Amino acid sequence: MTTLALNNLWTYLQGLALSQSDKEWLANKLIMSANTATSTSEERKARFLELAGSWSETAEGEEFYQMMKHRNEERPANRLH
Repeated sequence: MTTLALNNLWTYLQGLALSQSDKEWLANKLIMSANTATSTSEERKARFLELAGSWSETAEGEEFYQMMKHRNEERPANRLH
């Protein structure tokens, strides 16, 4: 993103009426996103297992994990990430 776009995003976020818990949720999402971009596949799998708990042991949990793992491979080449 350009500096202008980031500044516009920041201005927009500041204009929202967010509770403290909403702000913490947003901050955690941004931190997770930054960490995920540089983490290994083993770290991502461990994070998924931590968040999903026992659900990750079900067929649906494994299917979801595999779908998320390969989501960027399935995107059309002309679509932005």
